[in-house]
Amino acid sequence: MANNERESICYELLCDVFIDNAYSSLQLNNYLEKVADERDRAYISKLFYGVLEKNVQFDYIIRKLASKRPKASVGILIKIGLYRLRYMNAPSYAAINETVELAKRVGKGGLAGFINAILRKSETFLLPQEKDVSESVYLSVNYSVSVWIVEKLIFQYGYDFTRKFLDHEPDRRTHIRYNSRLITKEEFEKKLANSDFVRSKLGYYVTHNMLNELKKSDFTVQSLSSMIASSCYLPNDLAAFPTILDLCGAPGGKSVYIEELCPTAKIYCCDLHPHRVELIKKYAKRMRSDIIPTLNDATKISPEWINKFDVVICDVPCSGLGVYKNKPDILFNKKPEDIVKIRELQANILDNAKNYVKVGGVLNYSTCTILREENDDNIKEFLELNKNFALDKIVLPFVAENDGIVRLFPHIDGCDGFFVARMRRIS
Repeated sequence: MANNERESICYELLCDVFIDNAYSSLQLNNYLEKVADERDRAYISKLFYGVLEKNVQFDYIIRKLASKRPKASVGILIKIGLYRLRYMNAPSYAAINETVELAKRVGKGGLAGFINAILRKSETFLLPQEKDVSESVYLSVNYSVSVWIVEKLIFQYGYDFTRKFLDHEPDRRTHIRYNSRLITKEEFEKKLANSDFVRSKLGYYVTHNMLNELKKSDFTVQSLSSMIASSCYLPNDLAAFPTILDLCGAPGGKSVYIEELCPTAKIYCCDLHPHRVELIKKYAKRMRSDIIPTLNDATKISPEWINKFDVVICDVPCSGLGVYKNKPDILFNKKPEDIVKIRELQANILDNAKNYVKVGGVLNYSTCTILREENDDNIKEFLELNKNFALDKIVLPFVAENDGIVRLFPHIDGCDGFFVARMRRIS
């Protein structure tokens, strides 16, 4: 496949994400199904995700070099050219000329001169240095994260922590685990023996090619942080045949893994939307799991569940800051006021979920963000209002000493950013 074909696909993909708000991973998978050559797939993936990752930085460059902000479709063309120039080691003449030709192919030929001029000026444009701008602007531009998010992180964690968090590069391989219902650890590792894989604390990092070589029912893709969180949900004194309620469970990964950790459990895995409940059903079927997919609104009380569960899990919707390196579009279009709305939803779900916990049972709250207002602040407020709940110490060999709260940070723990609080109902 020629460069112009691959870049045309990237342009269409980026328009889907930037203009139509499509999910990047879903759109990419849909497009790649039609691409046969693995080299083409790799090129398209790199360019597509590269532009998404550098979006804030590229917006900054365009603002500095253009007299007025171009339309989104034109900005996407410029960003494709910027990524090729700055991060793909393409010869400048090729990167610029091919981007101009791409503009013509997609009906933007009238702006070819403008695009050409911006890309040529960008060749000598330097990103701001620490001494030239504020700390937050420096980190925002150089690590391509919105300045308001950087300001929050610096305020909550300090500059050095924030820089290390933003600077950390995750393992770009895929994290998987074996399906213990169908294969033993020893049998699974024999299948991996001649491949390029790395063991993690609980699973394996493997290449994309390896995924195609493994039997689909023998494994599942699941992040290390998700596996650690699932382990944290279960207290040491769990009942012999516990009842477990996963209130925000789609697509089912945590519930299915919890069932492997505790095979005698009866687990209800819920979601608000019927199509997402179908995802739970498909996931459970592939993994040969007996979890119970359930349609339920986590913000509304279900009287039949009051005081019924040994374990209740609220893995609530969140800003997603802890996973943004793997899902670069997750922060697109988010504003500070969105965090306020998200926190209200989180608190609502948690306040509703407390009603389902038996005396002596545990209530879990988790997010894939590191922002304190979505994490510590919600738990502090909940415990102040609900004196019949108390933090429950989590004892696991792969988590740090804690009082019932586990915080995971990419640059410290080598996995996605995550927060888990386990609370016991004491009366």
